[in-house]
Amino acid sequence: MEEYHYPIIVEGDWGPAKNLKNKLQIHFQSKKKSKGGDCVVQYNDGSNSATILFKSSHIRDGVLSKTEHIITIDNQQIKLKVYKPSDVEEQADSTGPKVSRIITKCRIRTML
Repeated sequence: MEEYHYPIIVEGDWGPAKNLKNKLQIHFQSKKKSKGGDCVVQYNDGSNSATILFKSSHIRDGVLSKTEHIITIDNQQIKLKVYKPSDVEEQADSTGPKVSRIITKCRIRTML
């Protein structure tokens, strides 16, 4: 089996969908729809996120360069949020101090 070392995270408000994994597979394999290519989809039923693994960083970068990803489920268009897993860590780092400031403000207000 060939290796797929280049992940992206996909999030969407797709609710319980029967064929979601197949729809994601078709979307992210299509150069026309997503600038994608050969990939593997990892998805747990009931989750609002999936991991797509690509064979090459070039394919992954193509997918990330596309400004908008939309799939159709039950006649509804679902806009997808697509990002690299490392972007989550960076977002968490950048929001860390802000969150602690908010908590501190709440504690001060409750003391008054």
